[in-house]
Amino acid sequence: MAKKKVIIAGAGLSGLTFATALAQRGWDVQIFERSSDLREVGAGLYTWENGLKVLESIDVFDEASQNIEFITNLDMIDNTYGLMHSTKFTNESRFCVIPRRDVYKALVNACKRAGVKIETNAETVSVDPSGVIQLRDGRKYKADLIIGADGVHSNVRNSLNIGRKEVIGNGAWRALIPRIDEDKKGIAEEHWNDYRRIGIAPSTDKYRYVYLTGMTSDKEALSEPFNKEAWLSSFPHLESVLERIDDCRLDKNFYYIYLNSWKRGRVALLGDAAHGMEPNLGQGAGVSITSALELAIQLERYDIEDALDSWEKIMKPAADTTQMFSRIYGAAASNWPKELLGIRPEIVSKSMGSDNIDLMMSTAARYVTGLNASVFI
Repeated sequence: MAKKKVIIAGAGLSGLTFATALAQRGWDVQIFERSSDLREVGAGLYTWENGLKVLESIDVFDEASQNIEFITNLDMIDNTYGLMHSTKFTNESRFCVIPRRDVYKALVNACKRAGVKIETNAETVSVDPSGVIQLRDGRKYKADLIIGADGVHSNVRNSLNIGRKEVIGNGAWRALIPRIDEDKKGIAEEHWNDYRRIGIAPSTDKYRYVYLTGMTSDKEALSEPFNKEAWLSSFPHLESVLERIDDCRLDKNFYYIYLNSWKRGRVALLGDAAHGMEPNLGQGAGVSITSALELAIQLERYDIEDALDSWEKIMKPAADTTQMFSRIYGAAASNWPKELLGIRPEIVSKSMGSDNIDLMMSTAARYVTGLNASVFI
């Protein structure tokens, strides 16, 4: 019997994860990537239990996470240096920050081992729900399944004329900085002051991950080149961290992608193309790769139509909830009424301390998909 064929537009984290998982299950897998080479931009990747289980399931965890330091506490700190909330982690609910380039390299290597074919300089411009994909150079291909994993500006999604893209007036700098002996061990922090935030987390034995988030309208905070003095004025106690920032990446805007359905015919959307969101909960990539593995599992169990239905029913509620709470978190950080900033720490502290809110915010992080079952922990 001939292998079923899938064509994936986009060689990002979700596309590579899905390609690996499906090739490991016997499918003929082809990826078309619009860039000229295979490389991942960005710095650190917040990786919670859901994402770690995915990396373990497709046998890339060991390669991706060499010399990683697991985090025991994630602390939210207000402008008076007071603790607003602390999230604890255990061996059953793990959390770490892996350099994105390490995860990406491990996924590319896993694809190659599984026999995935990857072509670069191959941009997808349109798809047809019948399972036909067209590239920029005019070539057309037909497959049993087409996957759009081509990001928030997805040509696959646009060609289907589904969904809504919303620009958010927040952005961030992100960087890996060298570790020094004085850095805290096992502790990640997010510092708030007015509408600016700085997150700091252990990554490997050599690096810490740093992100600096502000409103797009805050020209001093989010204008190139990176303005250390502007951030130092808001966070003087983080001078040691700020002075170590050298090579950093700026995203001036974030996006939300809203779809009523992630599929149409024999085409489905993965990752940011399906559910792009602000990185406030650190779950953009986690939801994406979890969804990718879940789709591969469902395709192993059912025919394509039933598998797509089952996958969406399982994963979309978790993604929708994560988007919603990411937006609420972002509103508290960036859209809080200025005249009420003085009471924000108390309200955030009480809200984050609620068991119900904690459960809702951690919906994606607690969702673990595996070879035999998909469960919440």
